[in-house]
Amino acid sequence: MPELKSVYRHTSAFNEIEVTDLGFIRVLSFDGHRQSSMYLDSPFDTAFEYPSYFHIVLAIDPDASRALAIGLGGGTVVKRMWRDYRDMHVDAVEMDPDVVDVARRYFALPDDERIRVFVGEGRSFLESSRDDYDIVIVDAFDGDVIPAQLADRGFMQTLRARMSAGGAVAYNFMGALEGEASGPFAKLHATLSEAWRHVWVFAVDEGVEDDDLTNLVLVSSDAPVTTDVLLRRIAGRVDGRVSVPAFHLFGNDLWRGETH
Repeated sequence: MPELKSVYRHTSAFNEIEVTDLGFIRVLSFDGHRQSSMYLDSPFDTAFEYPSYFHIVLAIDPDASRALAIGLGGGTVVKRMWRDYRDMHVDAVEMDPDVVDVARRYFALPDDERIRVFVGEGRSFLESSRDDYDIVIVDAFDGDVIPAQLADRGFMQTLRARMSAGGAVAYNFMGALEGEASGPFAKLHATLSEAWRHVWVFAVDEGVEDDDLTNLVLVSSDAPVTTDVLLRRIAGRVDGRVSVPAFHLFGNDLWRGETH
């Protein structure tokens, strides 16, 4: 069993940041919660599954060329989209400037004109932005909870104002699909459903410590894409454009239940 090695530890104004290495895997944690990982010998790949599901937005808008990530972490999705889609311009907004430094120093976030990183709060950034996006990925947490200002009706209106007509938004969420613990998921699903015509939910088997919760990726859009078309595009890797591991199987994780 490889030895766990602490590479970096720092208390910022927002987080207790720690970078650890376990064998060939590097992990970024905030306040003890794992946020990002990468393989030291393959820095564009990750040991976590959920970031790969964000690429489902390409099955909704295959011609997407402008993306925004709210929440940078180790930059997993930012650097992978930058590498895999040569015509993609990716912006990221991150509240903690120390996290931006860590992503560049320890997680191989590229310094390139197609990547712009802004320090600030996601909602305020969008409210003041003049840019439009085909893709918006919300992967920001306070502990295991999405900050309320990134999940209410007002934020959805702000999102719509900054998104192209056929674009898509993806949320990373920790929750339960059914049972007593499903209330927060049902609330976010309802809010997204009020704002967009389509909401698809993918359940990611990420090995979450709490047996009642799982990683859920919620994808919303007004694009004229049916579920059948979405699943066919996933199975075909969006005509081969998407290379993340096992992407062609992600349609099997589509949740077909109903919220209550």
